[in-house]
Amino acid sequence: MKVKLPDYHLHTTFCKHAEGSMESYVERAIELGLDEIGFSDHMPVMPEPQFCMGYDQLPIYIDRVRELQIRYESQISVRLGCEMDMVTDRLDEIRDIIEKNSFDYIIGSIHYLGGWPFDQKQYSHVFETDSIDRIYERFFNTIIEAAKTGLYDITGHIDNIKRMGYRPANDMSGLYEHVAEVLKSMDCTVEVNTSGIDSAAREPYPSLEFLRILCAKGVPVTVGSDSHNAESVGRYYDRVSEYIKEAGYNHIAYFKGRKRILKPIDGTNQNKEVNDE
Repeated sequence: MKVKLPDYHLHTTFCKHAEGSMESYVERAIELGLDEIGFSDHMPVMPEPQFCMGYDQLPIYIDRVRELQIRYESQISVRLGCEMDMVTDRLDEIRDIIEKNSFDYIIGSIHYLGGWPFDQKQYSHVFETDSIDRIYERFFNTIIEAAKTGLYDITGHIDNIKRMGYRPANDMSGLYEHVAEVLKSMDCTVEVNTSGIDSAAREPYPSLEFLRILCAKGVPVTVGSDSHNAESVGRYYDRVSEYIKEAGYNHIAYFKGRKRILKPIDGTNQNKEVNDE
């Protein structure tokens, strides 16, 4: 498989639940023919510190990415990103981390609803104690709240509330449209996250229905595997291009210095880049 797409969602051992050297991720991406990758590990604002790096590790993480950028610059572009949880009572900390570090992009993600880690299997029984539709509404209202902060460049795994396989009874298209409109108004990009295929959801985040709505509203997309080991880098990239095209997209968003550049999918006519400012 040789696919010219970025993989902007790679974790490292700094988050305490990934494995393998950072070099192994880069070399796997080169083997696959990816043209750009970005490390985006969990920042030290997660409610559960056992799943993210500590403040003392952040400068080390940044230095390691910078080293890899130089070492592999003739083979692949390596970007410095981060995955930042939406934690409403820690927004000052989040802003401080962003302002003090020169990230290429910020992924904003939701892993908790009112302290409930909904994407962890041992807590999935909570889905059976409330209306699934209400849970979905709470989740997407949190996505909207995160987008409206203006802190994030990319919304990560935008419908990972389906990760445990619980689906709403009612049509969510109206809610999807509202989310898409907010993201467009905030100039936010959405990540097509291929890790959902390996979850009980059995499809990427977002669903094709949701992705079509995002496309119709003019919300740009980028791509990430959410890899926690080198073997998962670029997972399902052999089919993700067609998935994105089926939704109506022709371009993929790349990032450098928090500036978005749109490039044709699959690297076709790569000279035709769009500075999307």
